[in-house]
Amino acid sequence: MNDDTETPAPSDPNRRAFLRQTGLGIAGASIATMLAAGQAPAQIRGTSLRILQWSHFVPAYDVWFDKFAQEWGDKNGVRVRIDRIPHLELPSRLAAEFAAGSGHDLIYFVGTILTGLYYRNLVDVGDIAERIGTRWGGWLPAAIPVAVVEGRWHAVPDFYILAPLLWRKDLFDQNNLQPPDTWELARVAGRTLKAKGHPTGLAFSHCNDANLFLRSILFGHGAQEADPSGQQILLDSRETREGLKFLKAMFDEAMTPEVFSWDDASDNRYLASGVACWIHDAISAYRTTEDTNPTVFAHTHVGLEPQGLPGKRVAISNPNAYAIWKFSKNAQAAKEFLIHLADNWKDAMVGSRGYNMPFLRDAYRKPMPVIGTDPKLQVLQDFPNIVAFAGYPGPFTPAIQEVVATFVLPDMCTRVARGQSPDDAVKWAMGEYRRIYAKYKRG
Repeated sequence: MNDDTETPAPSDPNRRAFLRQTGLGIAGASIATMLAAGQAPAQIRGTSLRILQWSHFVPAYDVWFDKFAQEWGDKNGVRVRIDRIPHLELPSRLAAEFAAGSGHDLIYFVGTILTGLYYRNLVDVGDIAERIGTRWGGWLPAAIPVAVVEGRWHAVPDFYILAPLLWRKDLFDQNNLQPPDTWELARVAGRTLKAKGHPTGLAFSHCNDANLFLRSILFGHGAQEADPSGQQILLDSRETREGLKFLKAMFDEAMTPEVFSWDDASDNRYLASGVACWIHDAISAYRTTEDTNPTVFAHTHVGLEPQGLPGKRVAISNPNAYAIWKFSKNAQAAKEFLIHLADNWKDAMVGSRGYNMPFLRDAYRKPMPVIGTDPKLQVLQDFPNIVAFAGYPGPFTPAIQEVVATFVLPDMCTRVARGQSPDDAVKWAMGEYRRIYAKYKRG
């Protein structure tokens, strides 16, 4: 990894600084102590816990999670019910539960992190966040904007999803192409191999992948979304326009129009089909290919986030988090379950076949579970230093959360890919950003 990257390495605040930063007090010390000792309050026995989840992109994780939840419920006398829906349907389901004032006890945010939208209606989980962080070496700084609003924890980070470059070494070698360590090398490979029946693809559509990967490329070329305060929009820049020009060239030279209708699993299928020369995706695509096309899998290699500008790597990742509605009928059981889940992050990572990347500092002691023992995946252990989220280099604010939820940035990129000038696309996007930011402007 190039040491010139501008994304700071995670730093673990000490306990006192951590408490100042997040506004945590000691009110939750008693429950944390009790839970640390493995004691379940008697009053949760005979109760029910309803969990709203997504359908994980690595099906093996859902199998692991169901067994894990069932065993916890049996041990503590709690009937656990897990309801799964596609991740893109979660925001509308959450809106319906919020409007009704009833629903699940424990809810899930996937990519579209709605902590800033619902925090007034979510339980303060600072007590268990402190306990989890203290036990596991502290939280990565990236956990804060996902979970903390106005100095209080209203969500518990679960994991984030890395998206490395997955590339066909056999096709590259056959055509004397260099490994795709830069976006320019990836573009050249795509252009060369498209002519031989092996194009590449990135989603230019309304899906999480588009929100993540298009940002990674733009930010790698020097673009920025918001300033460190999160109050100033920085998208209107020369660097953004240069990044858009690059995306347009890569689309024209190396892709096909089907990317305008891709969903989050399209690139998985693209790699597993044997067509793609490379994709930028989570290792769910790696696992899918391993299971369905062993021949292609044998030639699939995993690379660090490519450089845009020299030394500039920014890996925009997908954060996931749990929250508890204030109208939950069993908030205490939900808290206990979250602590138990966090304390078993290693098993969760194994259950996900290396897909789930924890927000906890101690998790990054090498070798990490699964990925540390697979020579192809070991590079994933080096990603935390370059991981960022939407809003880069600023925080993941409520305004940015709405920008993500309404796919403004992918729409800007799609306009350029379809032929609109970067100037006009940026002008349109800035209008959308300003409209959204105005809703959250500080009084």
